[in-house]
Amino acid sequence: MKNLKMLLGETEASLFLEKYFTRLPYSSTNGAKAFPHLLTWKTVENILNEKKSVLRIVHNGKVIKDYVELNFEEAQKHHTQGHTLLLRFAEKSDLALKNLADDFSNSFHTEVDIQLYCTPEGHNAFGWHYDVEEVFIIQTRGSKHYQIRQNTIHPNPLVQSIPKDLGYEKEKSDLVIDVTLEEGDWLYIPSGWWHKAETKKESMHISIGLMPRSAVDLASYLPNYLATNIFWRTRMPIHHDFSSQEEEIEFYQGAFAKLGEEMAKTIANPEFIKSFLKALKNHKNSDT
Repeated sequence: MKNLKMLLGETEASLFLEKYFTRLPYSSTNGAKAFPHLLTWKTVENILNEKKSVLRIVHNGKVIKDYVELNFEEAQKHHTQGHTLLLRFAEKSDLALKNLADDFSNSFHTEVDIQLYCTPEGHNAFGWHYDVEEVFIIQTRGSKHYQIRQNTIHPNPLVQSIPKDLGYEKEKSDLVIDVTLEEGDWLYIPSGWWHKAETKKESMHISIGLMPRSAVDLASYLPNYLATNIFWRTRMPIHHDFSSQEEEIEFYQGAFAKLGEEMAKTIANPEFIKSFLKALKNHKNSDT
């Protein structure tokens, strides 16, 4: 966790991980003073020339262009018109950003996507929204003001669970953090927390998105693993003739209770845990 420890400075990583990570927002003044060189206009130019990352043009909450190929001059023209340049998967085009992504990926055993934001003064990329990733934001130029609120509408979101309408207007939680990031500052926003950013001075920032595993990953791994066990290959008695629906439900309650007991034994077995963790690591390596 080399880069996380650099960001935290005198704060112990164990304290951040136990108290804040996946739980609460965290911000640090001057904690990222060693990082601004990672994102400059030269960085943007080089990444656009590589054509390995994804460019999105965003203006005050709306995506103007997506997956668009522009040269540096064309992209800058959009910027002068008040548009935000958003580069996804920037780690694919820049060695220093790849090293940053790899360090976070190895530290948290998860996939990492680095996004770069270049926003003109007085504009913003998106309104109130939340992300499925755990997000670390490093301010490399200018300043940006953030407002952050807890999400009680749809906490702990996954990609497959996000509704089309995020429902911010229904949120009743209090404002938790109101902070302005200057060059060299950084901010952590947990997955699912509402946030909105407003650019005070022409801003550049790095967004490091982490996607830790959830319980759903365990559920998706189980079918193939359980299929190796004769107990789980036993056929369900769908051919059985029940006298009533109540009798059928009672039967399955007993059957499912036995399955639940067997499931508890299975997932607590050290051999299963080793197999599951190995599969996660192999999947991560296949994506990198």
